[in-house]
Amino acid sequence: MSGKFLRVSKVGGSLFDFADLPTALRCWLDDQPGANVLIAGGGPFAEAVREADRVYSLGDSNSHLLAIEAMSVSAKLLLALLPESRLVHSLEEIPCTVAAHKIAVLDPVSLLTSPECRLPRSWDVTSDSIAAFAATELGAHELVLFKSAHLPPNMRRAEAAEKGFVDGHFVRSALEIQTVRWVNLRVAPVTERPL
Repeated sequence: MSGKFLRVSKVGGSLFDFADLPTALRCWLDDQPGANVLIAGGGPFAEAVREADRVYSLGDSNSHLLAIEAMSVSAKLLLALLPESRLVHSLEEIPCTVAAHKIAVLDPVSLLTSPECRLPRSWDVTSDSIAAFAATELGAHELVLFKSAHLPPNMRRAEAAEKGFVDGHFVRSALEIQTVRWVNLRVAPVTERPL
């Protein structure tokens, strides 16, 4: 996508129990220039899949597909929290959505189940890497990770992956992205760091 400044933002699943999420997210987005694409983390829905995998040993492929469906549920929850946004099912729908001055909420099922998707199907790939993949595919100007945790200063991406702040595949997925911002929405005032 060219022209308008485009931001892809991952809304961490840990924020879905934060009562002020809609207000905090709106306030932050309203202060930022450009168009926004939101990708919802799996949250409690993905955690249920993780637990089922732990109990039943579902395997990487089955667990990954179920976790993607969990992200679809989270996307619909995000849409309910931000009714001014629009649910999109493919990257191709995004230019029209943002041209209409809408926030695009990506339901990732079609993107992640297509044969062209190069992401591994494992627990090493979470919404962090999925958002980075989408940002790269869209040619976004920046990636924002909305989280519930504080990121220590001067942390590099590889160290963030090693310490569990982002998933194990994130460094590879975000390789072509120059600007990544970590935003802790759960605190007031909101804190932000480059990653």
